[in-house]
Amino acid sequence: LEKEVAKLEKDVEGFKESDGEYAEFYLEAAEKDLATKKAKLAEAKIKAATKKAELEPELEKAEAELENLLSTLDPEGKTQDELDKEAEEAELDKKADELQNKVAELEEELSKLEDNLKDAEINNVEDYIKEGLEEAIATKQAELEKTQKELDAALNELGPDGDEEETPAPAPQPEKPAPAPAPKPEQPAPAPKPEKSADQQAEEDYARRSEEEYNRLTQQQPPKAEKPAPAPK
Repeated sequence: LEKEVAKLEKDVEGFKESDGEYAEFYLEAAEKDLATKKAKLAEAKIKAATKKAELEPELEKAEAELENLLSTLDPEGKTQDELDKEAEEAELDKKADELQNKVAELEEELSKLEDNLKDAEINNVEDYIKEGLEEAIATKQAELEKTQKELDAALNELGPDGDEEETPAPAPQPEKPAPAPAPKPEQPAPAPKPEKSADQQAEEDYARRSEEEYNRLTQQQPPKAEKPAPAPK
């Protein structure tokens, strides 16, 4: 997608400089295609960042488990129960940090998605792109809400052992209104996939045809002006 965006940007510049008969038509079409590609690229980057964020906690958890196993091999006069308790607390502490980072990342990604949707609405981008962004926003909001609940639970576990400390759990409820606009779960997300592949193919064909037409226009016009000059009489 990044290559396609770069190519379209070059095409747009080329059409702007061209004096061809259809240059304005191709410029308008290329600019529209460029806006579509940029929206898709932004969405793809967000998905890639989300996937990366999902995999990182698993890797860190595996590393924590390995560290816990190695720590049991260091005899410092502590009982196994003490070592287990320390390891559990350390893992909880790490989990809370990971969840806090993930919440911050999700909030940032959600904000970017909302900005992309606003840009798409301003630029009158195709409906299927706006629908895709809306579905991505709903998914991200649901993920944010779930992660926030996990973080609240982890912070609760890190408090004192008494039962009284767990009663303030309702405190984080004010944060729930933020993800309220999430309409439906992730079920409708797969719907636009077949459309995207078809549209991508059509857009690639269109970009190829536009480039060929542009090349013909720029190559054919100059020689035509030179031929009628000699008038044999």
